[in-house]
Amino acid sequence: MGREAKGQKDPLEAVATLPPLEARAHEPPPATGWPSAQLADEPASDAAATPSPAPRWFDATAPEVTPARRGGSRRIWSVPLFVAALVLVATARSLMVRALLPIALVAAAVALLARGRRRPLLPPPQASRRGLSLDGDQLLLQAKGGAAQHLLLPLRERFGVTLLATPRRDRLVALLSSGAGMSSIGAGFDGPSRRTFAALLGRASVVGADEVGLEAIGPDGEPISLGPAALAALLDELALRSPGCLERFFVTDARGAALSLDGRELRAGGRVFDLSAPLEWRAFVFQEALAEYQGTWVRQGTSEIVLVCLLPAMSPALDGLSASLGPLDRGALRDLRLMQGLPESPPSADQRVAIDRLLMIPLRSALDKAPRPAAQAPRARA
Repeated sequence: MGREAKGQKDPLEAVATLPPLEARAHEPPPATGWPSAQLADEPASDAAATPSPAPRWFDATAPEVTPARRGGSRRIWSVPLFVAALVLVATARSLMVRALLPIALVAAAVALLARGRRRPLLPPPQASRRGLSLDGDQLLLQAKGGAAQHLLLPLRERFGVTLLATPRRDRLVALLSSGAGMSSIGAGFDGPSRRTFAALLGRASVVGADEVGLEAIGPDGEPISLGPAALAALLDELALRSPGCLERFFVTDARGAALSLDGRELRAGGRVFDLSAPLEWRAFVFQEALAEYQGTWVRQGTSEIVLVCLLPAMSPALDGLSASLGPLDRGALRDLRLMQGLPESPPSADQRVAIDRLLMIPLRSALDKAPRPAAQAPRARA
């Protein structure tokens, strides 16, 4: 409130906004993208000749299995009640205890047996399935019980898949982005699965383990979590349908302008940066009012922008964590160093472009691979 009173602008102006998924679910797809989509100048016969990929299903949660109800357990528990009733009749001195308490115990045992006999007559609840359906030109989330379907990703238009992982590689999240919005799918990895899917985990950018986005909450309010093998199979299918999708993301900034990384091209703030040509960039942090922010300054020729987002509450410490990662995970050590930045003065408001915090490290990783002018400092290395 103090900032508004002084006439200052919000450093981010607004968080990067994305159109709702359902709002674009029934819009006609564009004429470019997935090869099986019919183009405007393509004959109808050619489109009809293209076979559609077979639908695929990926379980997000295991079907709810209702264990068989066993009447024997209730019979076993009724035996001590009968025994206690007989013991009280034989040993109790008070007439009241000998008469009333055994009757109560026998009644409880009979009620337990009767309940065990009635229970099997009730039909077991239907097992509900929740998962992802890859059918035709869309990826859908099927809610529990078939109550609703949510569009996660349209496949006829260009889309991106950004892989993020925790520093210890025990959690992987795939951010799916397109003109329809952004969603996420996650998976947990134990020791054996980390070794099995080491190549997949090695392609992910490391972010802080405390990031809320790693929970991969779906449109229905519940996490979308697949098994490691299912997530790997889904990513293989998406990469087959759209080669290069693992090197792309598509979002919009607070002004509604395109904010995208597509291979070797970065679009932000109405400017285009060629990542195959020399450019300058650096990471830094700054404080404004009561908030702390991280920024990525990029300049190529006459184009200059600063990508800005909130600083994570806690940054992973390099000391001690390097030993737990092991000597082979050099990519994780590089990403952890990409998180660091020296304090600087706040950048000018006209240069700032708001970006989702989860996309900052993948973006810096792409910038780190771009060539630099000879006078620029060396890039971050593990």
